[in-house]
Amino acid sequence: MVSDVLAADRRSSRSEVSLELSLSKRLDPRPTGSLRKREHLEMNAAGRYKEYSQMEIQFIETELKDWFLQRRFGMERNMAIKKTLDENNFTGLSIANASVPDAQKVMWSDLVQGKPELDDSLSNNAKQMKADMYSKMFKDSTDLDHPCRVAGSTYTRCLQESFKEDSSTRKMKCLPSFDAFDACRKGILKQQTEAVENALIKQDIADRRAKALFERRQILLDSLNR
Repeated sequence: MVSDVLAADRRSSRSEVSLELSLSKRLDPRPTGSLRKREHLEMNAAGRYKEYSQMEIQFIETELKDWFLQRRFGMERNMAIKKTLDENNFTGLSIANASVPDAQKVMWSDLVQGKPELDDSLSNNAKQMKADMYSKMFKDSTDLDHPCRVAGSTYTRCLQESFKEDSSTRKMKCLPSFDAFDACRKGILKQQTEAVENALIKQDIADRRAKALFERRQILLDSLNR
């Protein structure tokens, strides 16, 4: 009888111990090995993301600094060149210098875009003087290697040699040399237009890239500050 009671107590004790172990496993707040491993991986991933983001931000800031310095240097250089040319009474193909005297501006426009001519209403002395002014202005504005130097000089020399003739005779006499000169200067104007367009395209591409980099930098900074 006593042995039966002791056996029952042992079975009851084992049941209580197993129940306590089961409850302790369920209620134990400490993370398991797999959970700790996952948290460790997440921390490593967050750390790597932060490190890579900071590296990318540094790269972007370097690129933006280079873009800004290039634009700033280009602007200051171009403004300095234009200021020097304006102060010395120079003008380009676009005739953008407002300080050039009107008489010279008209003659320069004839050489660049129009047609240098000698009006019949002028006296022979005035015609000769105007032809000499055309020739001097053209030669002073072109060097010996200029592609239009020969054609332009040929036409202005034709004006100088035929200033005493009437306009119709002079026009027929100088027409071949003017056609060659006109074709050459149109080619120069086309090259200038294409150069300006290409420069604007490159500038626009660089500006758009800088804008995209700036926006990307802001996104990275916002993600790091969360």
